Amino acid sequence: MKTFVDFDGLALFIRVAQAGGLAAAERATGISKATLSRRLTALEDTLNVRLVRRTKKGIVLTEHGQQLYDRSRDAFLLAEEAVAGVQDEKVALSGTVRLSLPPDMATEVLAPALIKFKANYPDVVIDMTLADRRVSLVEEGYDLVVRMGSLADSGLISKKIASLPRTLVASPTFLEAHPEIKGPQDLRNVPALAIRRDLVEWDLRDRDGVVTNVTPKIGFAANRQTILIDAAVAGLGIANLPNFMIEQHLASGKLVQALPEWVPSPVEMTALWQKDRITARLVKAIVATFVEAFE
Repeated sequence: MKTFVDFDGLALFIRVAQAGGLAAAERATGISKATLSRRLTALEDTLNVRLVRRTKKGIVLTEHGQQLYDRSRDAFLLAEEAVAGVQDEKVALSGTVRLSLPPDMATEVLAPALIKFKANYPDVVIDMTLADRRVSLVEEGYDLVVRMGSLADSGLISKKIASLPRTLVASPTFLEAHPEIKGPQDLRNVPALAIRRDLVEWDLRDRDGVVTNVTPKIGFAANRQTILIDAAVAGLGIANLPNFMIEQHLASGKLVQALPEWVPSPVEMTALWQKDRITARLVKAIVATFVEAFE
């Protein structure tokens, strides 16, 4: 029996299979598609079996390819963990990580945290995309995404980064012009501000723990909370905003609390990543940095 020696090729095959295609694997590894394709073909020639079928959307593992991936993936993950365990942390934390982050949170907190992380770990390559839409980790080749609000069930690993308290706010002139706002249900009849016009529902709780839901009348929508803050300051309506983004405006008096006896439910910020990513240690370190930034 001929001794198998192309373990580098096998490692690249695992990365390509995890990424679901050569383009995504190129982003994850920094190795060009041409090189990955060549090494994949060489591995197939060495084993004398077809491991993948190339399609317009990516690659599909053959029966032999799936068998090889299933049996070798965990061993390589363990090997990488073992190597990382004996390395200096700055050496172990290296490689490329692709992230999709909510724009406002990234601008205010997450991006500054990543810049600091990069300064501490110069061998890490940060590839950050700011997106409001819910991207697909697998299909679009992301290592880590951060999402706001409730999550659908999935096979992804998740960790809560922060629970962000919110407050109903408006400009003093707006509240003076709408003295009829006495309770949550009055919000149905006055202009409100939100990131979208449809499917908006605010959950409010009073000091006694009574919870009520209200669907506000959205008169101005924008998918950036910084814009909603400006709109609220301009007197366009009531907004439901994270406290840390409006503290200065409340302190200056440009915004005041509306319905102070009612508190909106906080918004959850959650990190999601794949269970089998080879970049797991790097991803976990970045998530820990995000948690620390909000603490």
